Amino acid sequence: MLSSKKIKNPTFPRFARYHTRYIGSILLAAVCALVGAVCDLGVLQLILHDAVNALETVSGNAFDEPVSVRYFQREGSEGMLAFDGFEVVLTDGSEALKYFLWLLGGVLILVFIKGFFVYGNDYVMARVGHKLAFRLRNDLYQRIVSAPLGVLREERTGDLMTRITDDVRVWQTLVAAMAGIIRAVVVVVCFVSVMLITSFKLTLLVLLFLPLIAYLIASIGKRIRGASTEIQQQSADIYSQLKETFSGIKIIKSFTSEDAETKRFRSINWSQYCSAIRRARFAALLPPTIEWLGTLGIATVFGLCCWRVISGQLPIGWFFNYVGMVSYMFKPIKTIGNVNSALQQCLASAERIFYLLDFQGEADQQTDKDPHDLPTEKSTDGIELKNIRGTVTFQNVSFSYAQDSENRQIPSKPVIDNITFEAKPGEVFALVGPSGSGKTTLLNLLLRFYEVGSGQILIDDVPISEVKLASLRQSIALVPQDTFLFDGTILENIGYGAPSATDEAIVEAAKRANAHEFITRIPEGYATPIGEAGMKLSGGEQQRLSIARALLKDAPILVLDEATSSLDTQSEALIQDSLANLMEGRTSFIIAHRLSTVVRADKILVIKNGKILETGTHETLLAKGGLYKKLCEMQLS
Repeated sequence: MLSSKKIKNPTFPRFARYHTRYIGSILLAAVCALVGAVCDLGVLQLILHDAVNALETVSGNAFDEPVSVRYFQREGSEGMLAFDGFEVVLTDGSEALKYFLWLLGGVLILVFIKGFFVYGNDYVMARVGHKLAFRLRNDLYQRIVSAPLGVLREERTGDLMTRITDDVRVWQTLVAAMAGIIRAVVVVVCFVSVMLITSFKLTLLVLLFLPLIAYLIASIGKRIRGASTEIQQQSADIYSQLKETFSGIKIIKSFTSEDAETKRFRSINWSQYCSAIRRARFAALLPPTIEWLGTLGIATVFGLCCWRVISGQLPIGWFFNYVGMVSYMFKPIKTIGNVNSALQQCLASAERIFYLLDFQGEADQQTDKDPHDLPTEKSTDGIELKNIRGTVTFQNVSFSYAQDSENRQIPSKPVIDNITFEAKPGEVFALVGPSGSGKTTLLNLLLRFYEVGSGQILIDDVPISEVKLASLRQSIALVPQDTFLFDGTILENIGYGAPSATDEAIVEAAKRANAHEFITRIPEGYATPIGEAGMKLSGGEQQRLSIARALLKDAPILVLDEATSSLDTQSEALIQDSLANLMEGRTSFIIAHRLSTVVRADKILVIKNGKILETGTHETLLAKGGLYKKLCEMQLS
């Protein structure tokens, strides 16, 4: 079975493959960059070659005879003409001035054309960056919501948030910056090609500097990548502390721990600052180093060309044009070095993103699907539950939270230890026992939030491991111990599990959960926004909305995990009849500490340390005088 956490895979090849669907846009950006490079060559040819040669020809000339000048002429390194260009005959000073004005107009046109295609290059790559970020965040979110709880419980929320926000933003920034690197690479290739044609020997001398520059770029890039990995991890630490602070602000204040939490935050922030300074130091070292080596190369070529011009071996226009091309070539090399710093930062982020993309989805756990292949829709494998009677059978079920890297159970103390029982259609089963005895875990196995370690659970004699997850969970309504509501209206929260429900059905569910009265007292009624996690409502009001949500789902199996824990005695009494009506005809499982919640159960399972110690009704268990009786006496006392 594939790991649900990590799949070893070289980062850069996988990083590169992630861009293949945008290859058309990247090629279009490269074409735009090529046109821009050709325009740069044209500008250098017109200004540093043609204009200089023409000035040298007409300077001091009285035009006693027509003067012939050429433009777009290419000369070989040994004075041989590689291309004759186009001839222009000037008969007087007025025509010479017009000629130079035409050259200037040509330069302006070339610069305008270059600007248009540079715009196209930048826009196309920025669009690719936004598309990629959109796709990455969707894929990452899908991985998170599809991952088993056993995987997610090992991760920090702040770290997951950082991977979806900061790490994706780093990747997006690099893709946008690729517009510059595409232009730089195209310019270098074009200029080197023309330089080789112009002077093969001199160009080989210039190229001797490139391996040293490449070594420096790669060496410094490794250090930047290491520092970037640390920064992203420390960003996750900051996110995690912020989340803890916002969630536990009451506890922090009640224990007067503001100073301690501030010191802890400063420590994390200082660690990130140190890593950021180290990365900035490496990144700042690269540009001047490349510039110094580039200047050394330009100076070497300049000296050699000066000697050949002085000795009469080269024309002055050729000299200016070639030195201009060498100077222009080293500028994009510096850009490549800067972008390499961004690339190393991005590869560090890509490793963190791929770690999350390698999470295996719940529907994939029993298959050999490659987690690199993101599903586009929910799996169609498995059995559909239809016309459920409601028989739920646990057969020798055991479970432990301990798992190895391949999501297999390894020996440890079991949370659920060889539990067997059967709930018949319409029966109400109550699970009682000390905290931490495994009651909630047992029902989490029924919902397949976790996979059983051994044994099996069946619904109507069908193993739930063979049932489609969507079909299984649509057949079970859950009211959890920790009520959670979404940032939306009351109407939206009640109808969350039944998107097609009418407003009338939602109101009816609220009435049956005894929530309608307090909802109608609020000025905005069912359209009232309840805030993040329902913070604008009291605990009891939140719990009643959660019950209404389960009522509306109308599933044949019901799970109530401390469903009345947040209600006061009066509110609990008001909804007991509603819960009784809800459970009628449905197989129901109740976890509760309050005696009033379980006394009417058809069967009570007393659980301790993951094992069933006692089974029976309220009266029979009291008569036995075992753990159940002790729990009742403790509650009454």
